[in-house]
Amino acid sequence: MLGRVNSQGSLLEAGQMCGHLVTKGSFYEKLARCGHELITDDDFAHMYASARGRPSIPPSMMMRSLLLATKDGTSDRESARRSRVDLDWKAALGLDLDHPGIGATTFSLFRARVVLHDADQALFRRTVTKAVDKGLFPNKVLALIDSSPVLGAGAVQDTYELLRGAIQKVVRAAGEDTLTKGLRKSLRRYLKDTKPDIDWTDAERRREELARMVTAANRLLGEVADRDGVQDTADLLVAIVAQDVEDDGGGEPRIRRGTAKDRIVSTSDPEMRHGRKSKSRRFDGHKLHVLEEESTELILGVDVGPGNGGDGEPAVPLIEQATQAGVEIDEVVGDMAYGDGDTREAVEQTGAKMVAKVRPVHNRNGFRKTDFLIDLDTLKATCPAGEVSTEVRNTKDHKNRPTLLLVFDAEACASCPIRVDCVSGTGPRALTLNVHEARLPQARSDQLRPSVKAKAQAPRRH
Repeated sequence: MLGRVNSQGSLLEAGQMCGHLVTKGSFYEKLARCGHELITDDDFAHMYASARGRPSIPPSMMMRSLLLATKDGTSDRESARRSRVDLDWKAALGLDLDHPGIGATTFSLFRARVVLHDADQALFRRTVTKAVDKGLFPNKVLALIDSSPVLGAGAVQDTYELLRGAIQKVVRAAGEDTLTKGLRKSLRRYLKDTKPDIDWTDAERRREELARMVTAANRLLGEVADRDGVQDTADLLVAIVAQDVEDDGGGEPRIRRGTAKDRIVSTSDPEMRHGRKSKSRRFDGHKLHVLEEESTELILGVDVGPGNGGDGEPAVPLIEQATQAGVEIDEVVGDMAYGDGDTREAVEQTGAKMVAKVRPVHNRNGFRKTDFLIDLDTLKATCPAGEVSTEVRNTKDHKNRPTLLLVFDAEACASCPIRVDCVSGTGPRALTLNVHEARLPQARSDQLRPSVKAKAQAPRRH
């Protein structure tokens, strides 16, 4: 049965008794002040029986506790402890000082209930709309955007386990009894709970097993090709064979050298991907993308994408979420991952401005592109030695988009006294003009302004 927060409150509430000790200006203080207006028990009434069972812990309190857990990055056990002993948490949740706290398992049960009733997105939209109606946002909103890794729930598997898991999925979808006797016999070793019994330390035995698995997989795919209800699992098996197996040059399969782009890493969660948050930080799973209003710290937009996806791609959908709720975004502040030209252009088309540092240009130890004077109006470039290039050639960028190349004179480069600091190899120096060539130099200039520096250094909370 739906439990409700006591609207009359209590003299023993942490906010009443020790409100002066709550961290000033913090998320906890803000949630204590207006959380009850943004998140109400009625928002969750459809998730509970109307008159059966014991009253639940008020769902508005549970939702606020999940917000706190997300904010602080706490486990369910740690969240339970903080709801019992942490003054900031007690004030934010409206708990009495002597409240024993929320049980650790209650958090997972509440999350499951929310997911079961698809209540998360509807509640999120209502909360942002309420905040707009109550005038909590300034007229021109400064929003912070960031991403964070979300570890996948599926087991990361090697090629043999991926193939075995995908074969099992196809067999279950097709029905093992519907397959031909010969095919069932060849698949039997892959339908068990364990890997085939071979010497996995022997490279030759592994190669033989891979060939046997690929042959069986192809036979299976051929036999179920025209069946209904099998296409999705068959496509998964096809993708795994294509991404992890290649010809050894002699007609035999071998494990693919290198990692295929967009590689599937788990059959139990096929949407998981190898991700990288930084050069030294890798993960397997997904990416959570969040747009947050800077002054209130209220979330304006949320999206989950593949772990190997770019940070800048979800920027526009997040802004659109906020706009649909009635929030007008003036500027979006992000880290360097959002400073590329494509993201800037896309954000500007929504009417907002992207504030982020531009990635520095590198050329090993030599002169960088930014060391050259480039005139886009006349398509002319001047190098640090004073040589001028007006030779323009057509080329394409890393996304296969047409762009231009400014090439310097080969003889001038060959005899240049500072060539060693500019060109490697035997050819002349050339400069590729980015499709956003006019936008990025302006962004580099803007990021030196004190006001832009201050915004770009705003703290990331996710």
